[in-house]
Amino acid sequence: MWAEAKTIEGWEPILVTFERDGQIRGGFQILTKHTRFGRIGYVSKGPALADEHPDLQAQALKSLADTSRKHGLRALIVQAPDHTRLTPGQFRELGFLPNHLINVISATLVIDVGRSREEILAQMRRTTMLELKRAQKRGIKIREAGQNDLGTFFDLMVETCKRQETSPSPASVPAFQKLWEAFGDRLRLTLAEFEGQPVAGTVCLCFGDRVTFWKKGWSGAHRDKHPNQMVMFEAIEWSQQHGYKRFDCAGMSRDTAESLVHGRRLSELQKTGRDFFLLGYGGAPVLLPESWVLIPNPLSRLVYRVAGGRPGFSQITRRMAQA
Repeated sequence: MWAEAKTIEGWEPILVTFERDGQIRGGFQILTKHTRFGRIGYVSKGPALADEHPDLQAQALKSLADTSRKHGLRALIVQAPDHTRLTPGQFRELGFLPNHLINVISATLVIDVGRSREEILAQMRRTTMLELKRAQKRGIKIREAGQNDLGTFFDLMVETCKRQETSPSPASVPAFQKLWEAFGDRLRLTLAEFEGQPVAGTVCLCFGDRVTFWKKGWSGAHRDKHPNQMVMFEAIEWSQQHGYKRFDCAGMSRDTAESLVHGRRLSELQKTGRDFFLLGYGGAPVLLPESWVLIPNPLSRLVYRVAGGRPGFSQITRRMAQA
């Protein structure tokens, strides 16, 4: 589904599976794209293995490297599944280096929605609870939206990106339409409205036992009515009511997550922005596997070794990697 959705942005999939006794035991999907660097590939949460037996791990990593060379990829970025037992040493043995080419989410916040509603509420910050009550009293309504509302949501997302000085991703309404077609009823779009006018919205992706709080948008209006708090809580509540177990907030600062995991007090800076907003709903930080890059060409690999860790390197390469 993800590969189908990404075709509109120029990505092409390479799918590899491993079988044993006639059963698929694992595999990976590389999304590839032609850029100014040449053809690059990206593996998100792979290789996926039925069991992480050392022989299967070795087969999977070797197949990743071999497939990269076979298809002439200039670089292959890989982030293993969330709870993998693959080690940095196993990647390094095959020539992988720490990834500085593109930014990859390395931490997230996960809320346990397999509990009762009362248990979820008990973990929420008191101020968040007060803001939700104000949102209800001040007239914020949540509406589950349809495909015809994708343009409205995209406009809300663009306004958020302007404030954050970033580019929207997906980058167009047709890209969202493609996503809708690929995911079907596994994609959920909701809008927060005041007096019938959309103010904020979210797109959640539902798969397995997880709901991923993937994208959100806000016009910037009616801050005092707390539309963002309302649309966020409705998504959590819906996930709990429909039998999901995990509500994944789709990323948080690695520094903030490490502070929480190691029991350190948050700095004043860490108590601002999106991460602190999300923490108001409870949940636990999850440190995700670091990402790796394979650069087959010896000269390119040498240049990367010298320059890869320097400040600003990923910003430069991210711009250059645009098709």
